[in-house]
Amino acid sequence: MGIFSHSAEDDVLVSASFPETNPFGLVVNGEQNGLLLHLVNQGTKNYTLVSASASYHDVNNHWATVKNASTLKYNVPIVAGSNLSAPYQVYSEFRPQELGLTVWVNLQDTSDSSKGIHQLTAMNQTVSVVEPTSSWFDPSLLFLYLILSTALLGGAYAVYQTFFSTPTSKKGGQKKKVKAVVPAEQKSVYPNVKPYEEDWIPESHLKNRQSKLKKKSTTAGGASSGDELLSGGEVTSGNEASGTEGKVRSSKKKGKKN
Repeated sequence: MGIFSHSAEDDVLVSASFPETNPFGLVVNGEQNGLLLHLVNQGTKNYTLVSASASYHDVNNHWATVKNASTLKYNVPIVAGSNLSAPYQVYSEFRPQELGLTVWVNLQDTSDSSKGIHQLTAMNQTVSVVEPTSSWFDPSLLFLYLILSTALLGGAYAVYQTFFSTPTSKKGGQKKKVKAVVPAEQKSVYPNVKPYEEDWIPESHLKNRQSKLKKKSTTAGGASSGDELLSGGEVTSGNEASGTEGKVRSSKKKGKKN
């Protein structure tokens, strides 16, 4: 409960308090912190609740004003002998600390408007400014957690694959089949170049070469057809064989005649 303020002139009691959902009177940064104004008109005059305002003060510097809060307008009448409860809100953007909070209401006498506005204090006490409590079910925080967890898992998988992964072997001791590699045919570097050309060779060299080739072929043919191999391993020509056969025949004829 706030400190009650009583004006002998208008006979109105005013107070302000935090709702039951905030029993410790905490002022949360970045939120609209609700208060409840209580007004009791004990006099015989009618008043009008024009507006309500608040201000923050430095408790360590003789209650110096730090910042004024917002002003909320009502223009609600408070007849004699009645009471009124009105909501009010304060907003904070300070670092967590202890600050003084002053709340006041502006009343006007409906029977004599020339008397102006009567300012009555509803609360003047120290409050605790705190940061809002984080919730695990905040969509923005959940999205941030998802991104961070995905990045961590990807980094861990990359490290595992780089340093700790081992090649998997096939079950059953199956040998790996190695395909034979057939070397490709090597193509000539100069496929259009012939071994040699005979146009530039002189004719005399060509004739000599042809004659040598003919002699070699003739000699090889004669030796193979005319030469004979005897039982002793000697080679005889065809003429020698024919002469020997003649001598044998003549000796045989002579023996018959005798």
